[in-house]
Amino acid sequence: MLQIENLTVAFNQGTANEKKAIDDLSLTLNDGDFVTVIGSNGAGKSTLLGSIAGNVEVTSGKIVNNGRNITYEKEYRRSRYIGRLYQDPLKGTAPHMTIEENLGLAYSRGKRMHHGLGVRKSDEQMFHDACATLGLGLEDRMKSPVGLLSGGQRQALTLLMATLQPPELLLLDEHTAALDPVTSKKIMTITQQIVEKHQITTLMVTHNIENALRYGNRTVVMSEGRILKILSGPERQDMTIQDVMNLYASAGDTLSDKAILG
Repeated sequence: MLQIENLTVAFNQGTANEKKAIDDLSLTLNDGDFVTVIGSNGAGKSTLLGSIAGNVEVTSGKIVNNGRNITYEKEYRRSRYIGRLYQDPLKGTAPHMTIEENLGLAYSRGKRMHHGLGVRKSDEQMFHDACATLGLGLEDRMKSPVGLLSGGQRQALTLLMATLQPPELLLLDEHTAALDPVTSKKIMTITQQIVEKHQITTLMVTHNIENALRYGNRTVVMSEGRILKILSGPERQDMTIQDVMNLYASAGDTLSDKAILG
């Protein structure tokens, strides 16, 4: 369970340029929740993920993961149990290392490292089988450098690396935004399959309203660092893209064409 209590993140605090990116926000994710987050530019979506991951400093409030206060815990410590994907497919992998070697690094997260950089024979078949589940043919390219992969293949591999040992929490920061529509849909399908298979508690930021309403079990609508509304159940199922746009209009906010069109 992830509990965010009265979270505030202010940049340039105490100056004329002070800006509250997150303003007294509270949110709870129960075990196995898949929560999507949508909002206009500057709504605080990525700042929220950054504060949870530990690379954005919290001004006030509290973040508790599975009963452990992690508000000021170092980012590298959180990375042992929090998986994260970024918008840029180039992040999260080592391009000059092979697919197999990248998976080996991910699998060793939080474990005592064995001597040498090679992949253990005992793990090779597991990595091969894991890649085969993606349906992208990566299992036939285990010795290929990751830098030779397409953006979609690389993002799929990064997702696999982040969940090879299922994390306590998975953060997805617009992880399909840089992909073409066909590849984006494929990555979202893979994402849903992995999250459901391992019942991983997941928080996904997206600009795509359709994806925000289609995937997961709740949608958080953000505006100016606050939660405008949380959609769930029948209300969420019946919500249309136009309904979301009207919700923003009623709050004096607007969504970009990128958010509307995905």
